[in-house]
Order: sequence, then C-alpha cells, then structure tokens
Amino acid sequence: MTSKDFTLLYVEDDKNAQEWMKMALEDNFKEYYQAFDGEEGFAMYTKYKPDLIITDINMPISDGLDMAKKIKAIDKDQFIIIISAFDDKETLLKAINIGIDYFVPKPVDMDILNERISSVVNQLSNKKEIESFKQKEIQNLYYRAHYDTLTGIQNRFLFEKNLKQALSRAKRMDYVIIFFFIDLDNFKQINDTYGHAAGDIVLKGVVENMKKVIREEDIFARISGDEFALVMEATSTKNCNVNNVAEKLIEALGEDIQLNEHQSVNMSCSIGISCFPKDANTADALLRKADTAMYKAKKTGKAGYAYYSE
Repeated sequence: MTSKDFTLLYVEDDKNAQEWMKMALEDNFKEYYQAFDGEEGFAMYTKYKPDLIITDINMPISDGLDMAKKIKAIDKDQFIIIISAFDDKETLLKAINIGIDYFVPKPVDMDILNERISSVVNQLSNKKEIESFKQKEIQNLYYRAHYDTLTGIQNRFLFEKNLKQALSRAKRMDYVIIFFFIDLDNFKQINDTYGHAAGDIVLKGVVENMKKVIREEDIFARISGDEFALVMEATSTKNCNVNNVAEKLIEALGEDIQLNEHQSVNMSCSIGISCFPKDANTADALLRKADTAMYKAKKTGKAGYAYYSE
C-alpha cells in the first residue's frame, strides 16, 4: 500500500500555508481534506474519518491540541502529526500525553514531514492488512460453520436455524411448510466401487441436479453424508404441488453424473414428506416424521416418495 490508498486532513488557519501544503501533498493521497481551525477540523474528522491528520497548534476558536485531544478520546489509534513553531517543553509534554504520533517544527522541512508520513503509511498498511486478514478469517469461519464445504449448500446447523424461522413465518402468515427428506439410494456402492473421491463427485453432481428443481427461496441443505433436506413454503400444499416437486427431484437425480472421461453414473433417491401444520408444528418433529416417511419409501422399492402418516 502507498499513501494513495489513504486519506489526509490538513488543519491550518494560515491560507498561504494551506495552499502550499495542498500543492505539496494533495496528489499523494486518495482524498485530501482541509480545515481552517480546530473546530472545523473536528467536524471534518467526524464526517470523513481520515486516516491521517496533520494539524497546526496555534489556531482560532479551538487550537490543534484541543482538537487532537477530542479526537484521541474517540479513537486513540487515530494518527495525528502536529506542525508548530512552538517547541517548548510544556507543549511537547502536552502533545505526548494526548497521544500525538509525531511532531514537526515550523518552518516545515518537507523531507522530515514526508519521512513522518511514510512511517504513518507503513503503520496504516500493516493495520489494514491485519484487519483484512482477520475479516477473511471471520468470513471463512462463518462459512465453515454454516455451509457444507463439499457441496456449498447449507449445513444442518444453518438449515435448522432457517427452518425455525420459516416455521415462525408460517404460523404468523398461515402458510404451510413442506419438508422433503431426501436419501440417496445405494450411495455406499459408489464409494465401495469407485472410491470416496468419486463419491464426492457424485454428491456435488447430485446437488447441482437438484438445484435445477429448487426455487431460490427454498431452504436446501445437506443434513449428513448422503442425506439432504428441502423445505418449501406455500399458501397451501396444492399451490406447492408436492407430488410434482417430488417427481421432479427423482427425475433430476436420474441425470448422468460424469466421474471422468470414460465413466458416468446416475442416482436414485427415496423421499419422505411431512407437512406443517398437518403432521407437526416444530422443526425437530417435521424432520423426524419426514425421516420416517423416507424409510417407508425405501421399503416400497426405492426411487420413490412417501408421505408421513400415523
């Protein structure tokens, strides 16, 4: 990163000094802000949150040190460089106590000022890189906690959370919820015959095939190894056309999945279906009853679907 990645606020009441500094520094920064006293400088800080502030001390209304003290009270890590003709011990101690990062005496030696700016830019760059790294780590942790890393769809944790929210909506809006519990038939044979790498390819292919049937607003997740769940919200089971959805899912899973240049497989599945409010009114009960219905479908010959019934 360079200074052009950051923003600068320059606070100075002398208009000639302002113009001179603007010509010297403006092109070096992403944004260059100006203020002509401490009060205006503080207002500009709160509005723009510049990465670096360079300020004179002796100014009308509010001086540079008073402004810096207010800013440091808000953000102790805000970078501030003081420029001043004052170099007495008392002023310097006050600046140190406030937490001023650098002090450059007047008349300004641009080599010294640029050296101080470079130091701040290096620190800002390191800070940004650390923050960026932390943000990526947070995003990675969130993804791993909520999504299946193999297929990219929701995992069981996020699915159960979204299902509970869907149930709340359904109770509030008098909707129905249709729960499809989908279990692949004979998936173990894929792993035993072709190996686990091929099994992973099949699982990813199965998900892509099922996505052709699933609406964007539906909740779709991998519950465990070769088990998937689909939740649809509708005003009625007729509007959802449950039979049609189940048949389309079975048809989609029958499409070829390419393992390599020479081999392809197709899968079948057994689907168990439960409904809110007819069968259950909690997330756990809906899942459990759809699971029961799925075993019923398995017993009747696989590659089919069954509804939960008492």
